[in-house]
Amino acid sequence: MPYYIKKPKKKKEKPLPLFDKAGIKVKKKPDLVAKLDKVFSRYIRLRDCMPNGYFRCISCGQIKPYAQADCGHFHSRRHMATRFDEDNAHAECRHCLTPDSLILMKDFTWKQLGDIKVGEEVFAFDEEVIYKTSRRYRVGKVVYVERDIQDVYEVELENGDKIKTTANHKWLTRDKISSAYNWCETQNMWINGVNLHGKHKSGPHTGHITTTVCKPFQVVLQDTSYESGWIAGMLDADGHVCQQKIKNPDGTLRYGFRVGIAQCEKYMDICDKIKVLLEKFTGNKKTCRQTMESCDRRGIFKNQHQTWQFLITGTNVEKLQFLMRVRPFKIQKVDIEKLGKLKSQYDTKVKSITYLGKMEIVAMETDTHTYIANGYAMHNCNRFSADHLIQYEKNLKAKIGQLRFDKLAWRASQAKKWTDFELIELTKYYKALGDKLSKEKGL
Repeated sequence: MPYYIKKPKKKKEKPLPLFDKAGIKVKKKPDLVAKLDKVFSRYIRLRDCMPNGYFRCISCGQIKPYAQADCGHFHSRRHMATRFDEDNAHAECRHCLTPDSLILMKDFTWKQLGDIKVGEEVFAFDEEVIYKTSRRYRVGKVVYVERDIQDVYEVELENGDKIKTTANHKWLTRDKISSAYNWCETQNMWINGVNLHGKHKSGPHTGHITTTVCKPFQVVLQDTSYESGWIAGMLDADGHVCQQKIKNPDGTLRYGFRVGIAQCEKYMDICDKIKVLLEKFTGNKKTCRQTMESCDRRGIFKNQHQTWQFLITGTNVEKLQFLMRVRPFKIQKVDIEKLGKLKSQYDTKVKSITYLGKMEIVAMETDTHTYIANGYAMHNCNRFSADHLIQYEKNLKAKIGQLRFDKLAWRASQAKKWTDFELIELTKYYKALGDKLSKEKGL
């Protein structure tokens, strides 16, 4: 090519509009559904509030102040066709835990309840017994988070734990050693046969009965020491984290869980260190050591030195808590739904319940209706339990009539996609109605 002919210049590639350039902020599309949710919820709570500033809960029938009102949907908010239907939404009471409560997340970390957002996934379990005699661990998705000011009580347990919650919050408990676990509200727990309201448990020999609370986990935070990092590195390099399906004779399934490290006896100093650190970070003095036979295809031994497997003994929960403490990368391989049935290893009895006054609480809802808080098995807000849904249905039919109730059920089954124009106009409409009711009722 002659020297005087210029090569065509390459065009500079422009960055895609979805990516932010340095110093330039890209304006994100507003969440119109969330904006409408806020004004619609305010309108429903004001609509169902009486002129004296109180409302009657559609589920439990209790009369409470407007500040404790929530917008409860009979058909879930995931049904977009009835999400903003006035027949489907009514004022309900709510309750939960204080923002400093620690929630066990899907990635096996502990996060404060006040920092959790909608869409995050948590460590959960079956709400009711499904597999004959047990509840199994599940992954739960957060579908709703709301803050409020309510009366808070401190529940002190015999193991020294202190949990701040509301009187209506549900725990998984039992009254006797031989009895099964059931959901129980804070106000209905027994301490030497007496509950929060001073009511005595009926029946003979009940003066000594104290409620036992289900605690499946200890709150285990990551150890950031050098030794923790060393054993985590060994797990990632020469270790294994595996789960197995095991079929019982009666046809049911149980899940095995193995955590261990392989090492050659040629390096005895490393073997000794592995054993010591496994015992230290598990708190278990029974670390199992098994031999590994390495052969070629003809069955002839190739290695002159023996290889050992150092296995962690104990329950699935104890093995998982070890992984939570040292946090190797292989912890990501653990499947929550293959950890088996919920088992309370750290049962403890209620020692006292003390009123603390009005404090901020966070009401969180998951699609499983359950989660682990501070190591304890907890339940969602009351409106998701079967008894409250039954009462909600009964009161809703009395309020809107059977015909409108049936039409509501039909609409909930229909698919609906809201346009931006519809969402904007509905937001304006319900904001105007909410402002009008607010002035009329002085709220």
